[in-house]
Amino acid sequence: MNSKLLTTIFLLIISNFSFGQTSFSESPLNAVFETRDFTNFWTAFDKMETSKENPFKEYLQNGSVGLKAFPYRVMSADSLYANVKRKKSEYEITRNIINDIPSKEKRLRAIYSALKYWYPEAKFPPIYLVYGLGYSGGTSTNDGLIIGTEVIKNLDGLPALAAHELIHFQQNVEGEQTLLKQSLLEGGADFIGELISGENINSAHHQYGEKNLDKLCKEFVSRLKGEDQQDWLYQTSKKDDRPKDLGYWMGYKIVEAYFNKQKDKKKAIDDILHIKDPMQFLKESGFLSSYIESYQKSKNEDPDTFYKIFSDEVYNVSITVKVPNKEDDIYITGNQEELGKWVPNKIKLNKKSDYERTITLKLHTPAKFKFTKGSWEKQAEVSGIEKGSNISLEIVKPNTKVKYEIINWF
Repeated sequence: MNSKLLTTIFLLIISNFSFGQTSFSESPLNAVFETRDFTNFWTAFDKMETSKENPFKEYLQNGSVGLKAFPYRVMSADSLYANVKRKKSEYEITRNIINDIPSKEKRLRAIYSALKYWYPEAKFPPIYLVYGLGYSGGTSTNDGLIIGTEVIKNLDGLPALAAHELIHFQQNVEGEQTLLKQSLLEGGADFIGELISGENINSAHHQYGEKNLDKLCKEFVSRLKGEDQQDWLYQTSKKDDRPKDLGYWMGYKIVEAYFNKQKDKKKAIDDILHIKDPMQFLKESGFLSSYIESYQKSKNEDPDTFYKIFSDEVYNVSITVKVPNKEDDIYITGNQEELGKWVPNKIKLNKKSDYERTITLKLHTPAKFKFTKGSWEKQAEVSGIEKGSNISLEIVKPNTKVKYEIINWF
């Protein structure tokens, strides 16, 4: 490769220009690395011993869109300063990794081009190299792919990590926030990421999963409809020797089974990226069918009913809510049409008295909902319900009455 062409490519990759979402490239050749935060971090780092003020204030103030969007980023300049001072040698290990970017360029272009082949509508957002508190090695946001440099230590694993996060950027998976949905999100990113990169970033999960396949499939079938992710995603209860994030592996297996059954493989990739109904996708994959059949048989239920999101039956549910202030206007929003499909200002409760609001709805079971003041900026903290969690209601009687008390707003 001649030096002029190499310089051109290098400048395409190394950029100190922030991109807005409208600028996201549809060509793998124009994908960009944003390294401003990397440079600014080390400028601040070198001032730690001489500056009278915290030099990381400027690092945060001048941060890129990526740094500001980093969900596990530094919460304050003081916390970053304290963390860097305590782990100074660990941060210093990463000081020169930016020099390895040219050597990764060809590999990343090949991965991006592979995605373009499988999914022609792919967008290629900027990759931001940032520094935080060591909580996340990488994530995908609406603003781009963000790499926690202090976590990855070097760029050897960057191509596979970028492939995984690049898939997250393309995904639009619908449905309730269940263990199944989240596992399909992560497993789908792992599967397609491996397809385009040849590497799987979660090989340890696969080794454990394959070794304990039968036990894990039985457990997952009993849990997949719920919202509780413990022992499957992000954390474990230490009840056994399983690694965390086994949901990545289970989602991968379901997605792999679906992909292998489809004749049109490119359409299969599009389907995986845009799952409309996680339960229907699971059914069409066939991966857990025998386990679901056994599970339903143990409950004397038809296997086909397992895949239904809601009951066929409709129940009259009367809801009464005690409010903290007599002027409060209360809205209910939840997981079905009668609950407004999570639109926070669609269904308003009626005023029964100064401190009570009520409404009667025809609902399917299970019902999941929240109370708001008409926007997501004002959600109710409900007595007996974990703050921020959905209220879940399994309805078994034709006419059901329930009462809740709002203790605060957040």
